[in-house]
Amino acid sequence: MRLQAFGVTEPTTGSDTTQLKTRAERRVDKYIVNGQKLWTSRALYSDLMLLLVRTTPVEQCKKKTDGLSTLLVDLREAKGKGIEIRPVQALINHNTTEVFIDNLEVSVENLIGEEGRGFRYILDGMNAERILVAQECIGDGRWLLRKGVDYANERKVFGRMIGQNQGI
Repeated sequence: MRLQAFGVTEPTTGSDTTQLKTRAERRVDKYIVNGQKLWTSRALYSDLMLLLVRTTPVEQCKKKTDGLSTLLVDLREAKGKGIEIRPVQALINHNTTEVFIDNLEVSVENLIGEEGRGFRYILDGMNAERILVAQECIGDGRWLLRKGVDYANERKVFGRMIGQNQGI
């Protein structure tokens, strides 16, 4: 199973996570979730997604970081049943998406940790994700440099290799 998607950022709140608008209303044994996420990487290729939602309105919380909860969403079941995922055309990170959530039912059993403490759980996951993304960028840079050097050593222009005419 692939857990590669973190539904956190929203179009109206950006990275001000404490102000997110995606709501999860508890109804006995399930949550009803409504909202929208943006820049959710790899949602089209993930089986599961960690989804940050507001379960308590911010005005009812002592701290702005309280009242947020993390739910584990099975995207295989949710697509077409409350979740719609659309690719976002971007120059980089071509696997990013926008996630639309409309009356998605998520079992209370899928709550990660304690209700209202999800902000802390997401931060823990983001630290590991940032390290992974940094490593990916280093690998991409090495691959792109190698491709450029190979091209400069293979292509001839003006009777000699292009690398002799310009720097890389």
